[in-house]
Amino acid sequence: MPVVRNQQFYFKEGFCWSDINTTFLKCRAKQKSINDVKSMSLYGLAVQIPEYYIICLINSKFMSRYVDDFVNNTQTFQINDARQLPIIVPTFEELAEIKMLFDKLISLKKRSFASDFDDNINQELSSVEGKLEIIISHLYNLV
Repeated sequence: MPVVRNQQFYFKEGFCWSDINTTFLKCRAKQKSINDVKSMSLYGLAVQIPEYYIICLINSKFMSRYVDDFVNNTQTFQINDARQLPIIVPTFEELAEIKMLFDKLISLKKRSFASDFDDNINQELSSVEGKLEIIISHLYNLV
């Protein structure tokens, strides 16, 4: 096998999800890596709509129901489906609140992985997820 020298590789951070969909979509931050066939990956381009915001939207119950009812009710959620999502541009204040909750969720998830079953962490996770659901409901005028 020939050796390729002086070749530059380009890796970018973004967000991804498995194309196998359950009732609720599951999206996560994607570290710099090679794209996988079964991991749908997208990359943010606008400062007004950061990747953590899109991750929160895709993980919301609202967006899962929206996808199931209006975009694709099969068991796969692919990139062309994600391109059809209605993305509301949040205010600076809404983004700041979502970022705070997103960071809190990441911290709680890391703690839950590092420890045995901890009911307090699970209750905190549910509470923070509920707060995000309320914010997203307000963004989409559902309340």
